[in-house]
Amino acid sequence: MYRPCLYQRAELKPNRKEILVVKKLYNNKGMTLPLVLIVLVFITVLGFAMLNMTSTQARFNTVDETNKKAIEYAEAGYNAYLWHLNDDVNYYSRQESIDMQNIDISFQDGYYKLEVTKPSDIDRFITIKSTGWTKSNPSIKRTIEAKIRKKQFVHHVYVSDNEGSNIWWTTGDESHGPYHTNGDLRIQGRPVFFDTITYNKKKTLYKGTGYNPDFKVTDPVQPQKVDTLDFPASNAALIEWASKDGMLFTGRTCIYIDGENVKIRNKNSSEIITKSISSIKNKVIYVDTVNGSVDKFNINSGNIFISGQLNGVLTIAAANDIFITYDDPTNWYDYDSTRLTDASYIPPSPPMTFKWKDNRSYSYPETGGISYKNTTFTPSYKPTGKNYYIRDASGKDMLGLVANRNILINHYGWPKKAIKTDLSDNNWNFKWVWGDYGQNVRTYLYRDTTYYNIKVNSVFYSSYRPSSSNYYNVWVPDEKWGTSSQTYDGAPKEVMIHSVVFAVNGGFGFEDYDKGAKRGYITLWGNITQRIRLAVGLIESTGYLKKYSHDPRMFYDYPPHILEPTNVGWEIHEWKEINN
Repeated sequence: MYRPCLYQRAELKPNRKEILVVKKLYNNKGMTLPLVLIVLVFITVLGFAMLNMTSTQARFNTVDETNKKAIEYAEAGYNAYLWHLNDDVNYYSRQESIDMQNIDISFQDGYYKLEVTKPSDIDRFITIKSTGWTKSNPSIKRTIEAKIRKKQFVHHVYVSDNEGSNIWWTTGDESHGPYHTNGDLRIQGRPVFFDTITYNKKKTLYKGTGYNPDFKVTDPVQPQKVDTLDFPASNAALIEWASKDGMLFTGRTCIYIDGENVKIRNKNSSEIITKSISSIKNKVIYVDTVNGSVDKFNINSGNIFISGQLNGVLTIAAANDIFITYDDPTNWYDYDSTRLTDASYIPPSPPMTFKWKDNRSYSYPETGGISYKNTTFTPSYKPTGKNYYIRDASGKDMLGLVANRNILINHYGWPKKAIKTDLSDNNWNFKWVWGDYGQNVRTYLYRDTTYYNIKVNSVFYSSYRPSSSNYYNVWVPDEKWGTSSQTYDGAPKEVMIHSVVFAVNGGFGFEDYDKGAKRGYITLWGNITQRIRLAVGLIESTGYLKKYSHDPRMFYDYPPHILEPTNVGWEIHEWKEINN
Protein backbone atom coordinates (compact mmCIF):
# COMPACT_ATOMS: atom_id res chain seq x y z
CA MET A 1 0.00 0.00 0.00
CA TYR A 2 2.92 2.15 -0.17
CA ARG A 3 2.22 3.96 -3.40
CA PRO A 4 4.98 6.48 -2.93
CA CYS A 5 7.41 3.68 -3.07
CA LEU A 6 5.81 2.27 -6.14
CA TYR A 7 5.80 5.71 -7.67
CA GLN A 8 9.45 6.18 -6.80
CA ARG A 9 10.27 2.85 -8.33
CA ALA A 10 8.29 3.67 -11.34
CA GLU A 11 10.26 6.94 -11.75
CA LEU A 12 13.54 5.08 -11.54
CA LYS A 13 12.75 2.66 -14.33
CA PRO A 14 13.54 4.10 -17.67
CA ASN A 15 11.35 3.53 -20.59
CA ARG A 16 12.57 1.93 -23.82
CA LYS A 17 13.18 5.16 -25.62
CA GLU A 18 15.35 6.47 -22.88
CA ILE A 19 17.34 3.26 -22.82
CA LEU A 20 18.04 3.52 -26.55
CA VAL A 21 19.24 7.11 -26.21
CA VAL A 22 21.60 6.20 -23.41
CA LYS A 23 22.95 3.26 -25.36
CA LYS A 24 23.61 5.49 -28.35
CA LEU A 25 25.45 7.98 -26.22
CA TYR A 26 27.62 5.29 -24.79
CA ASN A 27 28.37 3.91 -28.26
CA ASN A 28 29.50 7.43 -29.65
CA LYS A 29 31.73 7.97 -26.68
CA GLY A 30 34.07 5.25 -28.04
CA MET A 31 34.81 7.28 -31.30
CA THR A 32 35.88 10.54 -29.70
CA LEU A 33 39.52 9.70 -29.16
CA PRO A 34 40.14 8.43 -32.69
CA LEU A 35 38.48 11.52 -34.09
CA VAL A 36 40.62 13.74 -31.96
CA LEU A 37 43.70 11.83 -32.99
CA ILE A 38 42.76 12.12 -36.67
CA VAL A 39 42.29 15.85 -36.32
CA LEU A 40 45.61 16.19 -34.53
CA VAL A 41 47.42 14.16 -37.21
CA PHE A 42 45.79 16.21 -39.98
CA ILE A 43 46.78 19.47 -38.31
CA THR A 44 50.33 18.16 -37.77
CA VAL A 45 50.69 17.02 -41.36
CA LEU A 46 49.26 20.28 -42.61
CA GLY A 47 51.66 22.18 -40.43
CA PHE A 48 54.66 20.21 -41.68
CA ALA A 49 53.43 20.64 -45.22
CA MET A 50 53.11 24.36 -44.75
CA LEU A 51 56.56 24.51 -43.20
CA ASN A 52 57.98 22.42 -46.05
CA MET A 53 56.25 24.56 -48.65
CA THR A 54 57.61 27.68 -47.03
CA SER A 55 61.09 26.17 -46.99
CA THR A 56 60.78 24.94 -50.57
CA GLN A 57 59.49 28.30 -51.72
CA ALA A 58 62.46 29.93 -50.04
CA ARG A 59 64.76 27.51 -51.79
CA PHE A 60 62.97 28.13 -55.10
CA ASN A 61 63.35 31.86 -54.61
CA THR A 62 67.03 31.41 -53.84
CA VAL A 63 67.60 29.21 -56.89
CA ASP A 64 65.60 31.57 -59.07
CA GLU A 65 67.61 34.53 -57.86
CA THR A 66 70.83 32.59 -58.38
CA ASN A 67 69.78 31.67 -61.91
CA LYS A 68 68.93 35.27 -62.68
CA LYS A 69 72.28 36.40 -61.32
CA ALA A 70 74.12 33.68 -63.23
CA ILE A 71 72.58 34.70 -66.57
CA GLU A 72 73.19 38.34 -65.69
CA TYR A 73 76.89 37.63 -65.11
CA ALA A 74 77.08 35.61 -68.34
CA GLU A 75 75.66 38.60 -70.24
CA ALA A 76 78.13 40.86 -68.45
CA GLY A 77 80.97 38.72 -69.83
CA TYR A 78 79.58 38.98 -73.35
CA ASN A 79 79.20 42.76 -73.06
CA ALA A 80 82.70 43.13 -71.64
CA TYR A 81 84.15 41.35 -74.66
CA LEU A 82 81.96 43.33 -77.06
CA TRP A 83 83.33 46.54 -75.53
CA HIS A 84 86.84 45.48 -76.54
CA LEU A 85 85.63 44.62 -80.05
CA ASN A 86 84.08 48.06 -80.41
CA ASP A 87 87.43 49.56 -79.49
CA ASP A 88 89.38 47.25 -81.82
CA VAL A 89 87.58 45.19 -84.47
CA ASN A 90 90.49 42.75 -84.58
CA TYR A 91 90.65 42.33 -80.80
CA TYR A 92 90.01 38.59 -81.10
CA SER A 93 93.43 38.26 -82.76
CA ARG A 94 95.28 40.02 -79.94
CA GLN A 95 97.12 38.37 -77.05
CA GLU A 96 94.89 40.36 -74.70
CA SER A 97 91.92 38.40 -76.02
CA ILE A 98 93.63 35.10 -75.40
CA ASP A 99 94.55 36.18 -71.87
CA MET A 100 90.92 37.08 -71.21
CA GLN A 101 89.58 33.60 -71.98
CA ASN A 102 89.07 30.43 -69.90
CA ILE A 103 89.71 32.14 -66.57
CA ASP A 104 87.29 33.07 -63.80
CA ILE A 105 86.71 36.82 -63.99
CA SER A 106 85.15 38.40 -60.92
CA PHE A 107 82.07 40.53 -61.46
CA GLN A 108 79.95 41.96 -58.60
CA ASP A 109 78.93 38.94 -56.44
CA GLY A 110 79.92 36.33 -58.99
CA TYR A 111 82.09 35.37 -61.93
CA TYR A 112 82.05 34.86 -65.68
CA LYS A 113 84.24 32.85 -68.02
CA LEU A 114 84.69 33.46 -71.76
CA GLU A 115 85.44 31.29 -74.75
CA VAL A 116 85.81 33.05 -78.12
CA THR A 117 86.08 31.48 -81.55
CA LYS A 118 87.50 33.71 -84.29
CA PRO A 119 85.90 33.94 -87.72
CA SER A 120 87.34 31.65 -90.36
CA ASP A 121 87.13 31.10 -94.08
CA ILE A 122 84.11 28.87 -93.51
CA ASP A 123 82.49 30.29 -90.34
CA ARG A 124 82.11 34.01 -90.94
CA PHE A 125 81.10 35.04 -87.43
CA ILE A 126 82.77 35.67 -84.08
CA THR A 127 81.36 33.15 -81.59
CA ILE A 128 81.32 34.36 -77.98
CA LYS A 129 80.43 31.82 -75.26
CA SER A 130 80.07 33.29 -71.78
CA THR A 131 79.29 31.35 -68.57
CA GLY A 132 78.17 33.10 -65.36
CA TRP A 133 77.64 32.03 -61.73
CA THR A 134 77.41 33.47 -58.21
CA LYS A 135 80.02 33.20 -55.48
CA SER A 136 77.45 31.82 -53.04
CA ASN A 137 76.19 29.06 -55.34
CA PRO A 138 78.88 28.07 -57.87
CA SER A 139 77.08 24.85 -58.79
CA ILE A 140 74.41 26.80 -60.65
CA LYS A 141 75.86 28.07 -63.96
CA ARG A 142 74.21 29.64 -67.01
CA THR A 143 75.86 29.88 -70.45
CA ILE A 144 74.96 32.02 -73.43
CA GLU A 145 76.40 31.74 -76.94
CA ALA A 146 76.26 34.54 -79.52
CA LYS A 147 77.41 34.66 -83.15
CA ILE A 148 78.08 38.25 -84.18
CA ARG A 149 79.62 40.17 -87.06
CA LYS A 150 80.40 43.82 -87.56
CA LYS A 151 79.04 45.58 -90.63
CA GLN A 152 81.95 45.92 -93.05
CA PHE A 153 82.27 46.66 -96.75
CA VAL A 154 85.08 44.12 -97.02
CA HIS A 155 82.86 41.24 -95.91
CA HIS A 156 81.62 41.25 -99.51
CA VAL A 157 83.31 40.69 -102.82
CA TYR A 158 81.33 43.60 -104.25
CA VAL A 159 79.50 46.60 -102.78
CA SER A 160 77.96 49.54 -104.64
CA ASP A 161 75.84 52.47 -103.59
CA ASN A 162 74.45 52.86 -107.13
CA GLU A 163 74.50 50.32 -109.97
CA GLY A 164 74.48 52.96 -112.69
CA SER A 165 71.92 53.36 -115.45
CA ASN A 166 73.05 50.88 -118.10
CA ILE A 167 75.61 48.51 -116.57
CA TRP A 168 74.82 44.84 -116.22
CA TRP A 169 76.01 41.51 -114.91
CA THR A 170 76.05 39.32 -118.00
CA THR A 171 76.96 35.93 -119.45
CA GLY A 172 80.59 35.08 -118.66
CA ASP A 173 80.67 37.18 -115.46
CA GLU A 174 81.32 35.40 -112.17
CA SER A 175 80.95 36.62 -108.60
CA HIS A 176 82.60 34.48 -105.90
CA GLY A 177 81.63 35.85 -102.50
CA PRO A 178 78.80 37.81 -100.83
CA TYR A 179 77.46 40.54 -103.10
CA HIS A 180 75.66 43.70 -101.95
CA THR A 181 74.21 46.79 -103.57
CA ASN A 182 72.39 49.70 -101.95
CA GLY A 183 70.63 50.10 -105.29
CA ASP A 184 69.09 47.80 -107.91
CA LEU A 185 70.39 44.43 -109.02
CA ARG A 186 70.99 44.60 -112.80
CA ILE A 187 71.27 41.32 -114.71
CA GLN A 188 71.08 40.14 -118.29
CA GLY A 189 72.11 36.80 -119.73
CA ARG A 190 73.50 34.16 -117.36
CA PRO A 191 76.08 35.48 -114.89
CA VAL A 192 77.00 33.11 -112.05
CA PHE A 193 76.73 34.10 -108.37
CA PHE A 194 78.41 31.66 -105.99
CA ASP A 195 77.34 33.26 -102.73
CA THR A 196 74.64 35.39 -101.10
CA ILE A 197 73.20 38.41 -102.91
CA THR A 198 71.65 41.36 -101.09
CA TYR A 199 70.08 44.58 -102.33
CA ASN A 200 68.19 47.56 -100.91
CA LYS A 201 65.99 48.96 -103.71
CA LYS A 202 64.66 46.77 -106.51
CA LYS A 203 65.15 43.03 -106.50
CA THR A 204 66.12 42.66 -110.15
CA LEU A 205 66.25 44.78 -113.23
CA TYR A 206 66.93 42.68 -116.30
CA LYS A 207 67.43 43.24 -119.97
CA GLY A 208 66.44 41.13 -122.93
CA THR A 209 64.92 37.69 -123.17
CA GLY A 210 68.06 35.91 -121.99
CA TYR A 211 67.63 36.74 -118.31
CA ASN A 212 68.76 33.56 -116.60
CA PRO A 213 71.16 34.17 -113.68
CA ASP A 214 72.72 31.18 -111.97
CA PHE A 215 72.27 31.63 -108.20
CA LYS A 216 74.29 28.92 -106.46
CA VAL A 217 72.85 29.72 -103.03
CA THR A 218 69.26 28.49 -102.75
CA ASP A 219 68.59 28.53 -98.99
CA PRO A 220 67.54 31.16 -98.29
CA VAL A 221 66.34 31.97 -101.78
CA GLN A 222 68.47 34.67 -103.38
CA PRO A 223 68.54 37.64 -103.62
CA GLN A 224 67.60 39.07 -100.21
CA LYS A 225 66.54 42.62 -99.32
CA VAL A 226 68.55 44.16 -96.46
CA ASP A 227 69.56 47.51 -94.96
CA THR A 228 72.08 49.78 -96.68
CA LEU A 229 75.80 50.01 -96.02
CA ASP A 230 76.32 53.77 -95.79
CA PHE A 231 79.40 55.31 -97.42
CA PRO A 232 81.81 57.77 -95.76
CA ALA A 233 82.12 61.23 -97.32
CA SER A 234 85.84 60.86 -98.12
CA ASN A 235 89.04 58.99 -97.31
CA ALA A 236 90.53 61.98 -95.47
CA ALA A 237 90.72 59.97 -92.23
CA LEU A 238 93.73 58.16 -93.73
CA ILE A 239 95.79 61.37 -94.02
CA GLU A 240 96.61 61.38 -90.33
CA TRP A 241 97.92 57.81 -90.38
CA ALA A 242 100.16 58.55 -93.39
CA SER A 243 101.44 61.81 -91.89
CA LYS A 244 102.70 60.07 -88.76
CA ASP A 245 105.19 58.09 -90.86
CA GLY A 246 106.13 60.82 -93.34
CA MET A 247 104.16 59.02 -96.04
CA LEU A 248 101.97 61.96 -97.09
CA PHE A 249 102.76 63.18 -100.63
CA THR A 250 101.22 65.90 -102.77
CA GLY A 251 100.81 65.87 -106.53
CA ARG A 252 100.96 63.05 -109.08
CA THR A 253 102.73 60.05 -107.57
CA CYS A 254 103.92 56.85 -109.20
CA ILE A 255 104.24 53.80 -106.93
CA TYR A 256 105.74 50.40 -107.66
CA ILE A 257 105.41 47.71 -105.00
CA ASP A 258 108.52 45.57 -105.19
CA GLY A 259 107.97 42.78 -102.68
CA GLU A 260 108.95 44.11 -99.24
CA ASN A 261 109.79 47.58 -100.63
CA VAL A 262 107.88 50.46 -102.17
CA LYS A 263 109.34 52.67 -104.92
CA ILE A 264 107.83 56.17 -105.02
CA ARG A 265 108.34 58.87 -107.68
CA ASN A 266 106.55 62.11 -106.87
CA LYS A 267 105.47 64.93 -109.19
CA ASN A 268 108.21 65.89 -111.71
CA SER A 269 111.12 64.51 -109.72
CA SER A 270 113.91 62.42 -111.18
CA GLU A 271 114.44 60.86 -107.75
CA ILE A 272 112.87 57.53 -106.86
CA ILE A 273 112.37 57.01 -103.11
CA THR A 274 112.56 53.43 -101.86
CA LYS A 275 110.97 52.55 -98.53
CA SER A 276 110.71 49.19 -96.83
CA ILE A 277 107.14 48.35 -95.90
CA SER A 278 108.28 47.28 -92.45
CA SER A 279 109.54 50.83 -91.79
CA ILE A 280 106.06 52.30 -92.39
CA LYS A 281 104.65 51.77 -88.91
CA ASN A 282 101.01 52.63 -89.63
CA LYS A 283 101.10 51.00 -93.09
CA VAL A 284 99.38 53.90 -94.89
CA ILE A 285 100.55 56.00 -97.87
CA TYR A 286 98.43 59.00 -98.90
CA VAL A 287 98.67 61.25 -101.99
CA ASP A 288 96.97 64.64 -101.74
CA THR A 289 96.19 67.13 -104.49
CA VAL A 290 97.65 70.60 -105.06
CA ASN A 291 95.11 73.40 -105.57
CA GLY A 292 92.41 70.89 -106.44
CA SER A 293 94.07 69.66 -109.67
CA VAL A 294 92.43 66.50 -110.99
CA ASP A 295 93.70 66.03 -114.59
CA LYS A 296 95.11 62.57 -115.15
CA PHE A 297 98.78 63.36 -115.83
CA ASN A 298 98.94 66.81 -114.23
CA ILE A 299 101.92 66.82 -111.86
CA ASN A 300 99.82 68.66 -109.24
CA SER A 301 96.91 66.23 -109.27
CA GLY A 302 96.36 63.88 -106.35
CA ASN A 303 96.51 60.85 -108.64
CA ILE A 304 98.38 57.58 -108.13
CA PHE A 305 99.78 55.26 -110.81
CA ILE A 306 100.51 51.85 -109.30
CA SER A 307 101.43 48.22 -110.00
CA GLY A 308 103.66 45.51 -108.56
CA GLN A 309 103.73 42.56 -106.22
CA LEU A 310 103.24 42.96 -102.47
CA ASN A 311 104.95 41.09 -99.66
CA GLY A 312 103.32 42.56 -96.54
CA VAL A 313 100.30 44.67 -95.60
CA LEU A 314 99.63 48.20 -96.80
CA THR A 315 96.88 50.72 -97.56
CA ILE A 316 97.47 53.29 -100.33
CA ALA A 317 95.04 56.18 -100.78
CA ALA A 318 94.59 59.08 -103.20
CA ALA A 319 92.72 62.37 -102.95
CA ASN A 320 91.72 61.91 -106.60
CA ASP A 321 92.12 58.82 -108.82
CA ILE A 322 94.17 55.62 -108.78
CA PHE A 323 95.32 54.10 -112.09
CA ILE A 324 96.37 50.45 -112.09
CA THR A 325 99.13 49.99 -114.67
CA TYR A 326 100.58 47.02 -116.52
CA ASP A 327 104.11 47.58 -115.13
CA ASP A 328 106.38 49.81 -113.02
CA PRO A 329 105.03 53.37 -113.42
CA THR A 330 108.14 54.91 -111.81
CA ASN A 331 109.93 54.05 -115.07
CA TRP A 332 109.22 57.08 -117.21
CA TYR A 333 111.30 55.99 -120.24
CA ASP A 334 113.35 59.18 -120.01
CA TYR A 335 115.72 59.85 -122.91
CA ASP A 336 119.02 61.64 -123.50
CA SER A 337 118.29 64.48 -125.94
CA THR A 338 122.01 64.87 -126.75
CA ARG A 339 122.12 61.39 -128.27
CA LEU A 340 119.32 61.67 -130.77
CA THR A 341 121.73 61.30 -133.69
CA ASP A 342 123.57 58.35 -132.14
CA ALA A 343 122.50 55.30 -134.11
CA SER A 344 123.85 53.00 -131.40
CA TYR A 345 121.63 54.56 -128.72
CA ILE A 346 118.23 52.97 -128.14
CA PRO A 347 116.22 55.01 -125.62
CA PRO A 348 114.10 53.20 -123.00
CA SER A 349 110.71 52.39 -124.40
CA PRO A 350 107.31 51.09 -123.35
CA PRO A 351 106.39 47.64 -124.70
CA MET A 352 106.39 47.31 -128.46
CA THR A 353 103.69 45.50 -130.38
CA PHE A 354 103.34 41.75 -130.02
CA LYS A 355 101.17 39.10 -131.62
CA TRP A 356 98.47 36.99 -130.04
CA LYS A 357 97.59 33.52 -131.28
CA ASP A 358 95.41 35.03 -133.99
CA ASN A 359 98.55 36.76 -135.39
CA ARG A 360 96.93 40.15 -135.04
CA SER A 361 99.34 42.74 -133.69
CA TYR A 362 98.50 44.75 -130.59
CA SER A 363 100.44 47.42 -128.79
CA TYR A 364 99.53 46.49 -125.22
CA PRO A 365 101.16 43.90 -122.98
CA GLU A 366 99.91 40.41 -122.17
CA THR A 367 99.38 40.76 -118.41
CA GLY A 368 99.53 43.42 -115.71
CA GLY A 369 98.12 44.72 -112.47
CA ILE A 370 98.96 44.21 -108.82
CA SER A 371 99.22 40.96 -106.88
CA TYR A 372 100.39 39.27 -103.68
CA LYS A 373 103.77 37.60 -103.55
CA ASN A 374 103.26 35.05 -100.77
CA THR A 375 99.50 34.53 -100.68
CA THR A 376 97.68 31.91 -102.71
CA PHE A 377 94.01 31.17 -103.36
CA THR A 378 92.30 27.84 -103.99
CA PRO A 379 89.68 27.00 -106.60
CA SER A 380 86.05 27.46 -105.60
CA TYR A 381 84.45 24.71 -103.53
CA LYS A 382 81.39 24.14 -101.36
CA PRO A 383 82.21 23.49 -97.67
CA THR A 384 80.51 20.57 -95.95
CA GLY A 385 77.18 21.64 -94.50
CA LYS A 386 77.25 25.07 -96.16
CA ASN A 387 75.11 26.44 -98.96
CA TYR A 388 77.69 28.69 -100.55
CA TYR A 389 81.00 28.38 -102.35
CA ILE A 390 84.31 29.76 -101.10
CA ARG A 391 87.94 29.95 -102.10
CA ASP A 392 90.53 29.51 -99.37
CA ALA A 393 93.40 31.96 -98.94
CA SER A 394 96.80 31.07 -97.53
CA GLY A 395 99.21 33.89 -96.64
CA LYS A 396 99.43 37.23 -94.86
CA ASP A 397 99.76 39.74 -97.72
CA MET A 398 96.94 42.29 -97.83
CA LEU A 399 96.48 45.56 -99.75
CA GLY A 400 93.93 48.36 -99.69
CA LEU A 401 93.55 50.87 -102.54
CA VAL A 402 91.31 53.79 -101.56
CA ALA A 403 90.52 56.68 -103.94
CA ASN A 404 88.24 59.61 -103.30
CA ARG A 405 87.26 59.47 -106.96
CA ASN A 406 87.81 56.53 -109.33
CA ILE A 407 90.04 53.48 -109.47
CA LEU A 408 90.72 52.66 -113.12
CA ILE A 409 92.72 50.21 -115.18
CA ASN A 410 95.05 52.50 -117.10
CA HIS A 411 94.25 52.41 -120.81
CA TYR A 412 96.24 55.09 -122.55
CA GLY A 413 99.30 57.23 -122.04
CA TRP A 414 102.11 56.95 -119.50
CA PRO A 415 103.49 59.41 -116.94
CA LYS A 416 106.76 61.11 -117.82
CA LYS A 417 108.83 64.07 -116.76
CA ALA A 418 107.26 67.31 -117.92
CA ILE A 419 109.36 69.63 -120.08
CA LYS A 420 110.13 72.74 -118.05
CA THR A 421 108.94 75.01 -120.85
CA ASP A 422 105.70 73.08 -121.19
CA LEU A 423 104.36 71.50 -117.98
CA SER A 424 101.34 70.21 -119.87
CA ASP A 425 103.64 67.85 -121.80
CA ASN A 426 103.65 65.39 -118.91
CA ASN A 427 102.57 62.08 -120.42
CA TRP A 428 104.05 59.60 -122.87
CA ASN A 429 101.91 59.23 -125.97
CA PHE A 430 104.40 57.69 -128.39
CA LYS A 431 107.09 55.03 -128.66
CA TRP A 432 110.69 55.21 -129.78
CA VAL A 433 111.93 54.01 -133.18
CA TRP A 434 114.94 54.81 -135.30
CA GLY A 435 113.25 57.14 -137.77
CA ASP A 436 113.69 59.53 -140.66
CA TYR A 437 112.69 63.16 -140.32
CA GLY A 438 111.65 63.05 -143.90
CA GLN A 439 108.86 60.72 -142.80
CA ASN A 440 105.65 61.88 -141.21
CA VAL A 441 106.92 61.58 -137.64
CA ARG A 442 107.11 63.76 -134.54
CA THR A 443 110.21 65.09 -132.79
CA TYR A 444 110.64 65.10 -129.04
CA LEU A 445 109.44 68.70 -128.99
CA TYR A 446 106.61 69.29 -131.42
CA ARG A 447 105.80 69.68 -135.10
CA ASP A 448 103.49 71.83 -137.14
CA THR A 449 101.71 70.80 -140.33
CA THR A 450 104.73 70.84 -142.64
CA TYR A 451 107.91 71.73 -140.77
CA TYR A 452 109.61 70.41 -137.66
CA ASN A 453 111.01 72.30 -134.72
CA ILE A 454 113.93 70.20 -133.57
CA LYS A 455 116.85 70.33 -131.23
CA VAL A 456 120.01 68.41 -132.14
CA ASN A 457 123.21 68.62 -130.08
CA SER A 458 121.78 71.54 -128.09
CA VAL A 459 121.17 73.50 -131.30
CA PHE A 460 117.56 74.50 -131.95
CA TYR A 461 116.42 74.49 -135.58
CA SER A 462 113.16 76.32 -136.15
CA SER A 463 110.91 75.36 -139.06
CA TYR A 464 113.53 72.95 -140.30
CA ARG A 465 112.66 70.22 -142.76
CA PRO A 466 115.53 67.72 -142.81
CA SER A 467 116.39 65.67 -145.84
CA SER A 468 115.53 62.00 -146.00
CA SER A 469 119.16 61.13 -145.41
CA ASN A 470 119.15 62.51 -141.84
CA TYR A 471 118.12 59.90 -139.25
CA TYR A 472 117.35 60.46 -135.60
CA ASN A 473 115.77 58.64 -132.69
CA VAL A 474 112.22 59.94 -132.70
CA TRP A 475 108.72 59.14 -131.53
CA VAL A 476 106.22 57.67 -133.92
CA PRO A 477 102.50 57.48 -133.23
CA ASP A 478 101.33 54.31 -131.53
CA GLU A 479 97.66 53.92 -132.26
CA LYS A 480 95.35 53.77 -129.29
CA TRP A 481 92.38 52.69 -131.39
CA GLY A 482 91.53 53.32 -134.99
CA THR A 483 93.18 56.14 -136.91
CA SER A 484 91.41 59.05 -135.29
CA SER A 485 93.35 59.00 -132.04
CA GLN A 486 97.05 58.37 -131.61
CA THR A 487 98.42 57.75 -128.16
CA TYR A 488 100.13 54.96 -126.27
CA ASP A 489 97.87 52.00 -125.36
CA GLY A 490 99.10 50.37 -122.16
CA ALA A 491 96.14 48.26 -121.01
CA PRO A 492 97.05 44.57 -120.76
CA LYS A 493 95.12 41.68 -122.21
CA GLU A 494 94.63 40.13 -118.75
CA VAL A 495 94.47 42.06 -115.47
CA MET A 496 95.17 40.55 -112.04
CA ILE A 497 94.20 42.55 -108.94
CA HIS A 498 94.78 41.34 -105.38
CA SER A 499 93.39 44.11 -103.21
CA VAL A 500 90.51 45.91 -101.59
CA VAL A 501 89.45 48.41 -104.27
CA PHE A 502 87.53 51.27 -102.64
CA ALA A 503 86.24 54.21 -104.74
CA VAL A 504 84.63 56.45 -102.11
CA ASN A 505 82.87 58.90 -104.43
CA GLY A 506 83.47 57.24 -107.79
CA GLY A 507 83.76 53.74 -109.17
CA PHE A 508 86.02 50.97 -110.38
CA GLY A 509 86.30 50.51 -114.14
CA PHE A 510 88.33 50.43 -117.33
CA GLU A 511 89.39 53.81 -118.67
CA ASP A 512 87.73 54.45 -122.06
CA TYR A 513 86.06 51.04 -121.77
CA ASP A 514 84.21 51.49 -125.07
CA LYS A 515 87.36 51.93 -127.19
CA GLY A 516 89.89 49.47 -128.53
CA ALA A 517 89.83 45.72 -128.97
CA LYS A 518 88.12 43.16 -126.78
CA ARG A 519 90.41 41.85 -124.07
CA GLY A 520 90.33 38.99 -121.57
CA TYR A 521 89.39 38.97 -117.88
CA ILE A 522 89.80 41.17 -114.87
CA THR A 523 90.54 38.61 -112.16
CA LEU A 524 90.15 40.14 -108.72
CA TRP A 525 90.78 38.59 -105.31
CA GLY A 526 89.57 40.85 -102.54
CA ASN A 527 86.75 43.36 -102.52
CA ILE A 528 85.32 46.12 -104.72
CA THR A 529 83.47 48.93 -102.95
CA GLN A 530 82.29 51.80 -105.12
CA ARG A 531 79.87 54.68 -104.86
CA ILE A 532 78.66 54.16 -108.41
CA ARG A 533 79.33 51.22 -110.63
CA LEU A 534 81.50 51.86 -113.69
CA ALA A 535 81.85 49.76 -116.81
CA VAL A 536 84.82 47.60 -117.78
CA GLY A 537 83.75 46.98 -121.39
CA LEU A 538 80.97 46.73 -123.93
CA ILE A 539 79.31 43.31 -123.98
CA GLU A 540 80.95 41.09 -126.63
CA SER A 541 82.71 44.13 -128.08
CA THR A 542 85.41 45.92 -126.03
CA GLY A 543 87.15 45.79 -122.69
CA TYR A 544 87.05 43.00 -120.13
CA LEU A 545 84.87 40.33 -118.60
CA LYS A 546 84.79 39.95 -114.81
CA LYS A 547 85.91 37.23 -112.41
CA TYR A 548 85.54 38.72 -108.95
CA SER A 549 86.41 36.53 -105.96
CA HIS A 550 86.18 37.47 -102.32
CA ASP A 551 89.26 37.14 -100.17
CA PRO A 552 87.80 35.03 -97.35
CA ARG A 553 90.37 36.34 -94.86
CA MET A 554 88.46 39.61 -94.91
CA PHE A 555 85.75 38.08 -92.76
CA TYR A 556 88.25 38.41 -89.92
CA ASP A 557 91.21 40.50 -91.14
CA TYR A 558 91.37 43.78 -93.08
CA PRO A 559 93.89 46.07 -94.79
CA PRO A 560 95.31 48.66 -92.35
CA HIS A 561 92.77 51.34 -91.32
CA ILE A 562 90.39 50.45 -94.16
CA LEU A 563 87.22 52.55 -94.17
CA GLU A 564 84.03 51.26 -92.54
CA PRO A 565 80.33 52.03 -93.16
CA THR A 566 79.11 55.11 -91.31
CA ASN A 567 76.23 53.03 -89.94
CA VAL A 568 78.71 50.55 -88.56
CA GLY A 569 77.53 48.26 -85.79
CA TRP A 570 77.52 44.68 -84.61
CA GLU A 571 74.94 42.36 -86.13
CA ILE A 572 73.74 39.43 -83.98
CA HIS A 573 73.35 36.44 -86.26
CA GLU A 574 72.44 34.00 -83.47
CA TRP A 575 71.82 34.25 -79.69
CA LYS A 576 70.94 31.28 -77.51
CA GLU A 577 71.40 29.68 -74.10
CA ILE A 578 73.23 26.38 -74.11
CA ASN A 579 73.55 23.60 -71.53
CA ASN A 580 76.72 23.38 -69.48
